[in-house]
Amino acid sequence: MGISVEKLMEFYVDTLQKCGTNLLEMSDEDIEYNIFEEFDVGAISFLHDDTLSKLKKANLITEEISHKSSVLRSKFMFLQNTDLWNVSSVRNNKSWDEILKLSDEIKSLLNQ
Repeated sequence: MGISVEKLMEFYVDTLQKCGTNLLEMSDEDIEYNIFEEFDVGAISFLHDDTLSKLKKANLITEEISHKSSVLRSKFMFLQNTDLWNVSSVRNNKSWDEILKLSDEIKSLLNQ
């Protein structure tokens, strides 16, 4: 038996909480843990199109949120195994800034 859609939603929201502009106020170690451990694992599973489809079908997220979440996952995965896969880049690079802001935007849409 799989994970319930309600539990998927919890994991989805928890994943989004690990990424956002609020990280920039944290220590390097906290950024590293949140982005490169917690968000990394969650993005693979809980921002996956299959998960987003289930959440959308259950009317837990909108088409807009689903699309933005898919874009967020793609942008994040694109940076893996690049020279930008480090805390300094998270703090200073435009690509990371877009990812952090997109996560914030998705979270604000969820709270409407």
